[in-house]
Amino acid sequence: MEDYNEMLEQMNIQHAIIGDVTTSLHDILQDLTKVRLSSLASACNLPGRSKMKKQELIEALTAHMTDVEHLQSALLITSSLEWQLFESLLRQPVLQNNFISIGHYWYLMNRGLVFTYFSEGQLYIVMPDEIKEAYFKLDHEKYHHQRAGVELVHEYILATTHLYGAIEPEKFIEIYNAQNSEQLDQKRFLRMFADLTSREQAYTLESGYIVDGYLTLEESQEELKALLLQIKDKPLFIPKREELLKYADEDYFEMTPQLTKLRAYVMKEISRDAEMVDHLIDDIQLACTMQATSGDLIREFERRELTFQSMEQADIVVALMNDVYNHTRQWIHRGHTPFEMSQIAGNVELRAAHRQLSPLNKSQVSVTKIGRNEPCPCGSGFKYKRCCGK
Repeated sequence: MEDYNEMLEQMNIQHAIIGDVTTSLHDILQDLTKVRLSSLASACNLPGRSKMKKQELIEALTAHMTDVEHLQSALLITSSLEWQLFESLLRQPVLQNNFISIGHYWYLMNRGLVFTYFSEGQLYIVMPDEIKEAYFKLDHEKYHHQRAGVELVHEYILATTHLYGAIEPEKFIEIYNAQNSEQLDQKRFLRMFADLTSREQAYTLESGYIVDGYLTLEESQEELKALLLQIKDKPLFIPKREELLKYADEDYFEMTPQLTKLRAYVMKEISRDAEMVDHLIDDIQLACTMQATSGDLIREFERRELTFQSMEQADIVVALMNDVYNHTRQWIHRGHTPFEMSQIAGNVELRAAHRQLSPLNKSQVSVTKIGRNEPCPCGSGFKYKRCCGK
C-alpha cells in the first residue's frame, strides 16, 4: 500500500506546478511553461495558437476557458468521478490530497478547469476563481438536464458495445428510443457522439458501426472485419432496459444457471478456494464469449494448477462447460446465445450456431492420482478418502 501511495504521489507531483498556491486563473497561467500553455491551447482547440507568444496565449486562454459555452460543453462529458471533484471544488476551491488518482482530475486539468500545485510537501487541487464565476452564470436547470441526457446516452453506448461488440447507429437509436421517453434523432445523437469521443472513450465509430474499443486495436482489425461479416442479417438480442444497462459495466456478465452449476461442481470436487473458483468462472465465461475451444477452457484450470483426479471427472467438467458455452451471449450472435440462435426458426445456418465442445483426449488433460490418505486437493484440510474421495 505504501508503494502504491508513493507511486500516486510521484505521478501527481510530475504534473503539478511547483510553488505557492494561487486561485487566480491569470496568475496560474503565468506559472505554466510555454509548453504547458501550448498543450492546454491544443486541448481547447484554440484557433491561431501556434503563432501566439506566451502572453498572447495567456490572454486568449483566459477568455476561452471562462466562456460559458466552452465551460458547459467541457462539463457535459465529464465522468461521475470528475463531476464529483468539480462540485467539491465549487464548495472549497482548494483541496489537499497527495494521493488522489490522476485519473480523477486529468481531463479537468487538460481543459483548464482545475490545476494542481505542489508546495511544502503537499499537493493541492485548485479551481480558479474565474472558472467558478463562469459556472454560476450557467442555466443550471438546463445544464443538469443536458448532462443527464449525455450521461444516459454514454451508458447505452457502453452497454450495447459490451453486449454486441458492434452496432449500427440507427439500431442504437431505435433501441434507445424504445426504452426512453425522451427521444433521440440522428442529428442529436451524432452531435452527442462527437462530443463524447472528443475525449478518449472505450468505443468509437468504425466502418459505419459503433464498436467496442477492443476491436479498434491494431491487432484486432482482422477480428473486427470477421465480426462484421458474421453478424450481417442476424437479429439483435435486446434485453429490457434495466438488464441492458447492467452491461455498461465492463465486468458485468449474466450468471447463468449453467455457470452456477459448473461453479458448484468445481467447488465440491476440485477446489474449495472460493476466490480462485470465482476468477476461474469469470475467465471461462469470457473465453466462451470469444468462441473458445475445449483445450482453451481446460488451460484455465491448468494455469491455476487445478488438476483432474480422473478422465471421468475431466469429461464431466467438459460437459458442464459445453452447457456454459451454449448459454453464453456472444458478439457473433448479436448478443444471443448459441442455444437461442439454434432455436430461431426457418434459418438452417443459424441452427448451426449450437455446438458441442470437442471431447478431450488424454494428452489434453492433467490427471493426478491421489492416495486415499493424502490431503484432499480441494483444500478442505481433510484426507481425500474423507472428502472428495468418498
